[in-house]
Amino acid sequence: MNYDHKRVSPEGRALGIQLARLVEPIIKNLEKQGEPDERCKSCAFRAGTVPNGCLQTMADAIKAMLEQKPFLCHVQRYANGQHKLCAGWLATQWGSADWQPVQCSWEFSPPDVPDLHSAEEGDQQP
Repeated sequence: MNYDHKRVSPEGRALGIQLARLVEPIIKNLEKQGEPDERCKSCAFRAGTVPNGCLQTMADAIKAMLEQKPFLCHVQRYANGQHKLCAGWLATQWGSADWQPVQCSWEFSPPDVPDLHSAEEGDQQP
């Protein structure tokens, strides 16, 4: 899946390819054990998605993975509206269960500010 999007960059794509390369063997191992791949279709941990090519998202995903801090799915929610944990991120935590957290030198990005112009036109992203 390759999409053109204003946030996708060559640097984001390069990081995304490597992140997906690290996650795929963990997903395959879980599937061999009978666990389904529950990543959403646009998961940041799935190669070729928009989030997987966005440098800001990749920096947040890598930081969350290394620091073992929750990374939330942007699509899947509980009945109360709260975001579920990202299934790709959960796989990384299962795959690194014996690792100690690593502190990254950068901060998490701030939450997105809704684009009021797009919201008015009905183009708001989930």
